[in-house]
Amino acid sequence: MEKFARFARIAETEFSDVVISTHDLGHKLRIYLKDKSFVDFFFTTKLKKLRFAIHLERGHLDKTIYRIDNVPDLKWKKVETFPIHFHSRKYNKVKAPLFKVEDFDLETMLRRFLTFTRSKVIKT
Repeated sequence: MEKFARFARIAETEFSDVVISTHDLGHKLRIYLKDKSFVDFFFTTKLKKLRFAIHLERGHLDKTIYRIDNVPDLKWKKVETFPIHFHSRKYNKVKAPLFKVEDFDLETMLRRFLTFTRSKVIKT
């Protein structure tokens, strides 16, 4: 439960205009949004290199997903920020993230992704 506590606090306090609540699911943090979409935030430190994924699920609203992750999937090796890549609207539509990712830390990455998410929720 402690693994996601600081991230839940960021979502609930800094993004309270779009976040309803958070739920620690053990292996990931689910962030419920006011437009009935949600963000799943996952990271692992069990590997030699930190792996993370932040996924905005809007399939039930407008059939889109947005996700940033650093899983080194060779399908995306042409992306300039590889292994970090951004799935934009559809799983197979991948490009460099829309925000700076150099020297990232997880708190900053979550904040940047939730700032992006805010623009999607407010449009709805």
